[in-house]
Formats: sequence, structure tokens, C-alpha cells
Amino acid sequence: MTSAVTIRPALPSDREAIFEFTRDTFEWGDYIADEFDGWLDRDDTLVAVAIGDNERPIALATARMISPSEAWFHAARVHPDHRGRGIAAEISVALRAWAGEHGATVGRLLVEDWNTASIRHVEKTGRRRVATMVRCAKSVGDASPSPDGNGGSRVPSRLRARPAHAAEAQPAFASWSVGELGRASRGLFAVGWTFRRLTIEDLVAAARRSAFWEIGAGWALASNAPDARFEVPWLETREEDVGDLLRSLVDSAIGSGSESVMIWLPNVDWAVRAARRLGFETSVMHVYASAL
Repeated sequence: MTSAVTIRPALPSDREAIFEFTRDTFEWGDYIADEFDGWLDRDDTLVAVAIGDNERPIALATARMISPSEAWFHAARVHPDHRGRGIAAEISVALRAWAGEHGATVGRLLVEDWNTASIRHVEKTGRRRVATMVRCAKSVGDASPSPDGNGGSRVPSRLRARPAHAAEAQPAFASWSVGELGRASRGLFAVGWTFRRLTIEDLVAAARRSAFWEIGAGWALASNAPDARFEVPWLETREEDVGDLLRSLVDSAIGSGSESVMIWLPNVDWAVRAARRLGFETSVMHVYASAL
């Protein structure tokens, strides 16, 4: 079933109507209210809304250019009273057109493993699952209730993280590209909650801002983030070293005064099992992509 709607860029005046139907999207609420104004201020982002008969928004979705050739689609929401009418698909067409006009040749999005309705929708609209990623989260330091997290009887890693030089970007990238973690990632790494192609230049830039680390025979991107969080969007290691590498990252997080660690891993069994053994809680998410 479809119904005629008008698709247009969102306006600041749409804020109230959008907040009304996105307030309780999840059990914890939604992030739309926190991000909406910032999205409208960005030149690399389009927030598209569907306007109903009463001239008020009844759906929205967002596209962002995350590289010169890669677009990221997210924040798709439809008012509960208007679902099942094909409105999300109409907004998707508009976002894909905008991304293509801005140079994107591929568009991607992220769907939680439990969200079967969204998975059905994105697969129905021709998107292909290209990678499965696992978000690993753990409280550390004073915020951790367990000795393993708060330094009480925690066993430190036999490996120590040291700042990696820009010259190490090429061997790190080469190792990851042919290794199991890189293959499972399909060449993607996390930038916040988005995923794009990793380049050697990304590792060089991270080295210059002291966010690229050598840990034994492996490497990681890691840095402090808001809310006392220690973020690890990418790493490269071997199965025999993964436990010590992850433990080293926890050590670094505690040393930096962080209260939590968040690591993105591709869904490789030995890597995810090692994270779970160290007390990380894991959430499985799928990256879908389509050519534009």
C-alpha cells in the first residue's frame, strides 16, 4: 500500500512534529532530539522528511557523505500511524539520489541483529549485507564493579601499547588487508557509528594525533572520547595474541582515566570470544550496502 506524500529537506520548524513521533522509538528513547539541529547545520548531510496531509512531517531519514565516494544512511523513522505505506522507501529514493549527486558510488547503513523488521525492509529494497560487526563494551576503572575491571586483582597484559609512528601505517594496513579481521570487515572500519573504507592515510593521520598504537605484533586505533569513554574503532592482531592485545587496551583505558571501553570487532569467532572472556558485553550489528 502506498500513499502520496511530499519528500523535502527538513526545516528547523519540523523539529516539534519529528520529536513527537520519535520520542519513544526504543525502550530508552531516541537520539533524534539530540542530533537533529546539528544535522541541519552540516553541509555533508541531508535530513529528508515526508510531509502528510496536515503539512506536518510523518517520517524522516538522513544521509551523510562520509568520504568523497561513500554515503551513510541512518535515522529512518516513520510515524506509527503511517507505517506500511511505503513511505520509508520513498525517502530512501530521495536520499540515494542526493548521495549520487554528491559523488557517492556506494551507500551503507547499520542494522542491529535483533531488528528483524528493519532487516526485512533493507533487504527488500535491494541492499546486500556486506559485514557483521560486534560492538564490545565494558566498564573499567572506578566505574567497574568487578576486580578484573577496577585494578584490584586484574592481571595486566604481557603486551604494552606504545605510540606507533606514521611509518608503521603501511605494514599495519597490509597485515590487516590480508588477515582474517580485515577480510571479515570487508575493508571497513568504524567512525563513530558509521563504517567506511580504511585507508593508509587514516592510519597516518591517527599516528599524527597520537591515536595509532603498536601492541606486540598488532596495532589498534584508540583514543579518549566524550563521557569518559575509551574508543577502539579498529584493530589488527592474530588469534594467539588477541587476548593480550585486548587486555592491553583495557590497561590503556584505565591508565587514561576512562570509565568504559568500546571496541568494534568484525564477527570473527576467536576475537569475539576473547572479548567476552574479558567481560565485554557484545551487540551484533550488520552493515548493508548498495551501489548508487
